[in-house]
Amino acid sequence: MEEMSASPAPEMGGETAPAQPQAGGRRTQLKIVRESVESLSRDVGSLRRSSEASAKKLEAHMKSLRKELGAHTRSKDLGEHAKSHRADTKRLENQLATLRKELATFKSQMTKEAAKSRAREEAALARFAAKVKAAEPKKLRTKVSKKKR
Repeated sequence: MEEMSASPAPEMGGETAPAQPQAGGRRTQLKIVRESVESLSRDVGSLRRSSEASAKKLEAHMKSLRKELGAHTRSKDLGEHAKSHRADTKRLENQLATLRKELATFKSQMTKEAAKSRAREEAALARFAAKVKAAEPKKLRTKVSKKKR
């Protein structure tokens, strides 16, 4: 359209020289614009390719970070589990020590009770035996003396 408006001007005024540079200037401007558009298109394409490459690198990096985080989380969990296990083990060892002490105390009490019981039994048997011995000789003497006479 600009070329159409430029062509009637030389016919009216007879100025052909300024129209030529304008047309040539416009062509040059169009050529520059086309080159700029092509350059921008190439830049956009290369930017897109480099952006895709960057995105892939970032995705790979994110993947490795996730793996490291997972390993770290697992190691943290294992650390916490080990700490918990140590605490449980210590608690159980303390309970075991307490139970052993209670068992030893119970055994000593049982031994003492058994000794007391044996002593009472022996004392009762001794009293009974003394009563029996005291009663037997009289009966035997009386029986023996009857037989001898």
